[in-house]
Amino acid sequence: MLNSQLSEIIPLDLFERISQGAKAIEQSLRVRILCHYDPDGAAAAAILAKTFLRREQEFHITLSSTLNKEIFSKFKEEGKDLTIVADMGSGQLDIFDELEGSVIVLDHHQPKSNSEKIVHINPHLVGLDGTREICGASLAWMLSLAVDEINWDLAGVAMAGAIGDRQHVGGFSGINSKLFQEAVSRKVLLQEKRLSLRDLPLADALAYSLSPYFVGLTGHRDECAEFLKMLGIKADDSLQSLSTKDKRVLISMLALRLLRQGTQPEAMRTLVEEKYWIPNHGLYADELSAFMNSCSRLGREGLGVSLALGDKTSLREAEAMREQYFKQTVRYLHELEKGTFTKKHLQFFYCPEPTLAGAVAGIGMQYFFDGKRPVLAFSVLENITKVSSRGTRRLVLQGLDLASALSEAATNVGGHGGGHNIAAGASIAKGKEEKFLSILDDILATQLKIKSTE
Repeated sequence: MLNSQLSEIIPLDLFERISQGAKAIEQSLRVRILCHYDPDGAAAAAILAKTFLRREQEFHITLSSTLNKEIFSKFKEEGKDLTIVADMGSGQLDIFDELEGSVIVLDHHQPKSNSEKIVHINPHLVGLDGTREICGASLAWMLSLAVDEINWDLAGVAMAGAIGDRQHVGGFSGINSKLFQEAVSRKVLLQEKRLSLRDLPLADALAYSLSPYFVGLTGHRDECAEFLKMLGIKADDSLQSLSTKDKRVLISMLALRLLRQGTQPEAMRTLVEEKYWIPNHGLYADELSAFMNSCSRLGREGLGVSLALGDKTSLREAEAMREQYFKQTVRYLHELEKGTFTKKHLQFFYCPEPTLAGAVAGIGMQYFFDGKRPVLAFSVLENITKVSSRGTRRLVLQGLDLASALSEAATNVGGHGGGHNIAAGASIAKGKEEKFLSILDDILATQLKIKSTE
């Protein structure tokens, strides 16, 4: 029975697509699932896994960074009667034509086409913003809710995916906001407002902070202790032990640092924000997201899925992954505090680890890079170069569309690309970086000029 509450929260045309997906699930016996490997895709995988576990229905999940015919040739050989693809697929619908059985695509990236054969659930098809309002995990959760309303308790996992996709910055909006507020009313999420630091002694909490990222403090425990001493706060004090006055002083001084280092307006709001406790996990949603992100970026996405499914034995290993991820990420960020390479309308840097490039670009763009130009991270591999790009909301309002820009520039050098207007990626042949940059710089000039002269 389809969830009537869900139909009151989301638009009818989206609900109809989700209803088609729920019926396909009810009519299937064996299910094959492919999800993107990042925290959003891994959260979607966990939600789908829990949904099928509760139905006692046979399923098999794969997480991958790519979607290609090689993967689907294996799917075809397995002969499952339902295939579900989450957080990817909308840009390559033609690849599903060879598959037997039903196909559901749950994707929030800009689609290049549509298909009557496929249950294609994408917010862009119904006039909604897949960059801000809905992510892959929240789409998977809506499908899960349409199957059985018991799955409201998967709200925390869906939120962890949305946070991993940075859809929480500035506060949740659109469908995300409506669904999560309903989850709060059902007490499967507990909401509170607080300083966005980990529950560690304050010097450690500041030193381990990536969101917000504090230039000169993040990754520098001794400097954090000195900063706190200047404010009359002990390095080993906890946030909870501070007086109201000390909390106010700390927040004010941290906000001042963020302003001075060039933090974007939307990222300023990450200093003090709404946090959501997940009772059945014993974690805040942003903590679960951080664990899943670390596992995904270090090639242990299965571990992140296990944690999201409630496996408490995974926590210690996930904590080790988070520590390793932090050390690797902050090493690149410290180097980039010295500056990036620049062209007229963009800035760029090199990051040899492609799974970390997007995160490094995103943190830098939000907290200390030049906000007037989008940033690109190049990961030069053996045969190809992978590109991750990030912009800001202000640039998007000025006309920036990184998805179309990277797609066009990559196609011009024999590669491919896509994503969102504010964050996108591409793959190009090794050695084509300079030509790609030149083409992209011209495209960005046109995008921003068109908007500025309207």
